[in-house]
Amino acid sequence: MPVFGYRLPTSYDVTTPLTVVLGIIAGCCLMLSGVGLMVSRTYFAAGQLRYRKEYTVLGVQLGTAIPGWLAAIGFVFWYVIIVTTSGGYSGVGQLHFTAPIVLYLSIPVVAALLNSVNLIMVFSLFFPSPRRLSLYGSKAA
Repeated sequence: MPVFGYRLPTSYDVTTPLTVVLGIIAGCCLMLSGVGLMVSRTYFAAGQLRYRKEYTVLGVQLGTAIPGWLAAIGFVFWYVIIVTTSGGYSGVGQLHFTAPIVLYLSIPVVAALLNSVNLIMVFSLFFPSPRRLSLYGSKAA
């Protein structure tokens, strides 16, 4: 985020550091979510929960997903404002949404979407539906 954020034509704007920090926060939330999923693998033993830690894992996933979503929303909001209001600055022409700007906008959005996938996986693994549980019960019989 910092490398590409400061190389775009909007790097003159004073809110660029804010968007870079929000993008980094979204990426870090995704990384912590992945670490939480890796740690949660130790809670399974022979197809069942070894410890009753599902709420801890759910808390980690929600604690990384919600700030990741907020950071991504704030990032897109501020960066779109930077681009759309760029023509009002003295000596700076109006910027348009070019491919690098759109790719830069998509980075925290993709991080938030992947974080959402991690959250859905935790719900499906640690809190299975009765229908899914009945499928496993019928196969064991």
